[in-house]
Amino acid sequence: MVWDRQTKMEYEWKPDEQGLQQILQLLKESQSPDTTIQRTVQQKLEQLNQYPDFNNYLIFVLTKLKSEDEPTRSLSGLILKNNVKAHFQNFPNGVTDFIKSECLNNIGDSSPLIRATVGILITTIASKGELQNWPDLLPKLCSLLDSEDYNTCEGAFGALQKICEDSAEILDSDVLDRPLNIMIPKFLQFFKHSSPKIRSHAVACVNQFIISRTQALMLHIDSFIENLFALAGDEEPEVRKNVCRALVMLLEVRMDRLLPHMHNIVEYMLLRTQDQDENVALEACEFWLTLAEQPICKDVLVRHLPKLIPVLVNGMKYSDIDIILLKGDVEEDETIPDSEQDIRPRFHRSRTVAQQHDEDGIEEEDDDDDEIDDDDTISDWNLRKCSAAALDVLANVYRDELLPHILPLLKELLFHPEWVVKESGILVLGAIAEVPLLP
Repeated sequence: MVWDRQTKMEYEWKPDEQGLQQILQLLKESQSPDTTIQRTVQQKLEQLNQYPDFNNYLIFVLTKLKSEDEPTRSLSGLILKNNVKAHFQNFPNGVTDFIKSECLNNIGDSSPLIRATVGILITTIASKGELQNWPDLLPKLCSLLDSEDYNTCEGAFGALQKICEDSAEILDSDVLDRPLNIMIPKFLQFFKHSSPKIRSHAVACVNQFIISRTQALMLHIDSFIENLFALAGDEEPEVRKNVCRALVMLLEVRMDRLLPHMHNIVEYMLLRTQDQDENVALEACEFWLTLAEQPICKDVLVRHLPKLIPVLVNGMKYSDIDIILLKGDVEEDETIPDSEQDIRPRFHRSRTVAQQHDEDGIEEEDDDDDEIDDDDTISDWNLRKCSAAALDVLANVYRDELLPHILPLLKELLFHPEWVVKESGILVLGAIAEVPLLP
């Protein structure tokens, strides 16, 4: 009974005003551009970890101190997230319970930044093995999806998406009594939600379980695909991107379900590879890389080559952003002749499965970006590189059959007056140069 009373007291925790002001001052100073001040603040924050209720102050600033500016509140939550990563096993039970309770009570904060921060905090706690010790988390988040308040629904979905990304394996295990049996059908219901953000969350959640052939998803695979097709023309780029990502992964694991619709899927991916949103176009372009690895590729794509090859070639031009980035290095690099490595592209298989997904406007400190170095100045995987890689693998599939589609384009590109177009022609040549086009 004594323990129960102590826990209740912890739940009713109130901050000491002087202590709260000291922590707020540190949070504001930590945003200073002065690195000396930042180091001093970091040391003080580390020292505060010796006090058991320091983390109560941090969650209090994040969830209750709505008079403070959002960056300060969010920073408080991210510091708490780091403390959870480093010291969670040492948190007193009352502190842990208070943090969990505050998270669930504030998942629907009116600020998108704060909702996203709370979601990151929830999934960090969950990833520390707490899914087993937080039995009401998943049922509570799933029930909040039905809230009539948009912020609550969106906040809950954001948290669930992060949990699905970080804890996919345990969600499909007997340890938690297979919650996906309930969660997958629940997610599918939201594919037709009026909010594009909610639709995007729903597809992204289900996408986490495609590659692993999760049984709960396989039982609803036909419904999933039907719902994906219904979203094909969605006006929201993030939804289209997630639809393309789903179709690429399904190509690897459930080709049997896509085959009856393959003609329409290819036509759709042709359209999306030319999407005005480059993130959508990149996801769609992954489709050609993945399809090229399938035995059916040659028969499926042969009738579409007259349309596909020009689309891929067009995607190999530098984008406006690429050119801006390149211009920064032109002056110092213009006197150095190109090496063979500079002009010969290096290509890679589809990255869709391994891609890291951005979180809701918040960058975490531990970015482990799987960068692929092609152009030294632009090291991120982009539409230009994906298009070139797709042309490369298709040249291996079709060999000399590709020549009638490539040669007229090459002639036009290589003699074009604009350098951007001419350069893309050189990249096309590089993509097919080492392929034995003739038997």
